[in-house]
Amino acid sequence: MPEKSLKRSINFSPETLKALDTLAAKNNTTTSELVRQFVEKGLSIEGYTQDIDFIARIIRQELMAVYHLEDIKSVVEQQTNRIAKMHMKSGKIDAAAFFLLIKVLMNIAHEGTEDQFDQMLNEAITLGVDYMQKKDFQINSFLQDTDNLRRLAEKL
Repeated sequence: MPEKSLKRSINFSPETLKALDTLAAKNNTTTSELVRQFVEKGLSIEGYTQDIDFIARIIRQELMAVYHLEDIKSVVEQQTNRIAKMHMKSGKIDAAAFFLLIKVLMNIAHEGTEDQFDQMLNEAITLGVDYMQKKDFQINSFLQDTDNLRRLAEKL
């Protein structure tokens, strides 16, 4: 035997009531049926949200029981420090190579003036900065375009 429905009186603004009537007509149903569908859907969403929150709490609790946050932080910090030290070493060797290259160029570039050498150095630094600003996916194609690399080097 179907469950007896109970009646409730609900007030809507004229705009909301008009929108409900229009949508009900569009869906070939009554406004009452449309409101019942909305209420049932809203209740199921609220229940679903409560279920998700409950499940998320359980998962968080289980993860915290297995993985201790302090241990994770410690490992991440160690690895971050290791990468930072490696990066510093790389930066130091890059700087040394840069200044060695300048010294070598100064020793072999006796043909130009000091201003020409300074201009060449500034343009090389500008190209280096431009290179460092490229995205990872751009680097390979940039380095494989030998014609462009040659043009850039000739500008120096």
